[in-house]
Amino acid sequence: MKYLGVDYYPEHWGLDLLDQDLEDIKALGCNLIRIADFAWDILEPEEGVYDFTFFDEVIRHVKAHGLKILMCTPTATMPIWLYEKYPSIRFHDETGYEQPFGARRSYCMNSDIYLEKCAGITRALAEHYKDEDTIVAYQMDNEIGHEGSDWCFCDNCKEKFHTYLEEKYHGDIKELNERWGTHFWAHTYQNFKQIPLPRKAFVAHNPSLRLEWERFKSQSAVNFLKQQYLILKEVSPEKTVIHDFSGGCWSKHYDHFEAAKYMDIVAYNNYPVWGGQSEAMKDYEIAFTLDTARGYKNKDFWVTEAIMGAQGHDVIGKAPKPKEAPKWSHLAISHGAETIIFFRYRGYNKGAEQFCFGIVDADNEKRRRYYETQEFFSEAAKRDCPQRKKEACLIYDFDSAAAFRIQRQSDTMDYEKEAQKLYRPFFDRNITVDILNAKSDLSGYKYILLPAMIVMKPDFKERLKQYAAEGATIIMTFRTAWKDEDNNLEFGKRLPADLSDLTGCVIEEHEALLTGQSAKVRYKDIHGKGEVFEECLTLKGATPLLMYEDSSFGEYPAATVHTYGKGKCVYLGTSLEAPLLDKVISGLL
Repeated sequence: MKYLGVDYYPEHWGLDLLDQDLEDIKALGCNLIRIADFAWDILEPEEGVYDFTFFDEVIRHVKAHGLKILMCTPTATMPIWLYEKYPSIRFHDETGYEQPFGARRSYCMNSDIYLEKCAGITRALAEHYKDEDTIVAYQMDNEIGHEGSDWCFCDNCKEKFHTYLEEKYHGDIKELNERWGTHFWAHTYQNFKQIPLPRKAFVAHNPSLRLEWERFKSQSAVNFLKQQYLILKEVSPEKTVIHDFSGGCWSKHYDHFEAAKYMDIVAYNNYPVWGGQSEAMKDYEIAFTLDTARGYKNKDFWVTEAIMGAQGHDVIGKAPKPKEAPKWSHLAISHGAETIIFFRYRGYNKGAEQFCFGIVDADNEKRRRYYETQEFFSEAAKRDCPQRKKEACLIYDFDSAAAFRIQRQSDTMDYEKEAQKLYRPFFDRNITVDILNAKSDLSGYKYILLPAMIVMKPDFKERLKQYAAEGATIIMTFRTAWKDEDNNLEFGKRLPADLSDLTGCVIEEHEALLTGQSAKVRYKDIHGKGEVFEECLTLKGATPLLMYEDSSFGEYPAATVHTYGKGKCVYLGTSLEAPLLDKVISGLL
């Protein structure tokens, strides 16, 4: 392991407890603490007045105890002077509601003023500590996009969205109108400033507009991190720069793979249970999130917040039982976590996170969780991330994730859960799954898993055929290759578009299955059900793998398998219930 540590907030407790805390933290088996991610009010108490005396003193004590530091830029929570002086920096939701001061992430990532102030504190912090060897790494911001903070609709966003579109379409509004099909509902635009933000309306906005909005919001988040990364690497090129993702890429409005380009190591906050959850995530679901985090750069990562105590702001979730939290962190190491940092050393008795319990409670007594953490660190210090075989990969696609947020088609469609369905049979068999994106090199993988990649670029279609020809087994699901890059259905092409030679089948009939609906299917002599979508397939060289039973469309295959070069392609026309999918995957393996 590289580092074992805790999140520590000396500003909450003052310097009187510092030495005893650091002694107890060191006794846990730690070699690092993470600090300052919400301390902007201390570091810049007045505009342009930087004050590092408090953290200078903290660092002096940390150094005396032989610990290293992960120092955070504090830009996730702004000081009151900044909020009050510059109203234009404030986050607005799609109804126009302005985020009040008092929570976190109340900023717009497209505000030039906020970007300027973030650059100022980031540079000042980096310059002040550029020769401090106790600081081994910097963390940029905190859980960017968490809690809906990547979904601002303010005037800054509107102005920059228009600029983004004008640049993308090279100033040609006619091209945009043509590609978006704006004659529908008389939406033809005369200039880029007329294009609305896709706020809630009587009915849905144009899907092309909505996908470009998603792409713009992604670019906004990526640029926000990029600015800090470039400053930190300019001042301290030898120090590691990370960012702590939260919740994974599947539901966020920005592309984590693009954001990961502007960090040296990816970090992830591993919360198998949170406020309101009566049960923790299942092991395969936890492993799926960890493999997703590893996939952003396709290399080992850090866990910057590992759970030890129960968590929640107003409603608390299930409390980790004895040995349960260490098990989740051991699972993280098995899936590529080279650093484990527990949140947090001591739970704070004040503020919004009073019920986010840490290793030690506010009573400041060492009990089970302290000694359990100590035992875990002792075990983890002897472990390294395992070497992984190049076996299976699962493809995440930002455009497809956005397309399903825009048009779910079925109220039961959940892009992440469908990906987890494909992932689980491989996890259960201890087969490594690398979660990558379509830009990744997929050569050498035995299995390529494609959950519902509804927006698929032409070059990736050709690469898929090449991978199959070279021997890969490609397993793709319903709603693959239905739409073009403008989020429009492909015209004049049988679905899946331009892939029928690979799949050996085309879609003859299709239906969305809503809550409570399912299709009867048969695999060999096993009967089960399909959900979410029912795509009836016509064979074009493939062999039936499953058949629909009693379908109102007639007798059609529900899934097919087709030999292509040295490999093969499996097409699943419906979302199979887990036991049946397990049987199908088992047969393929």
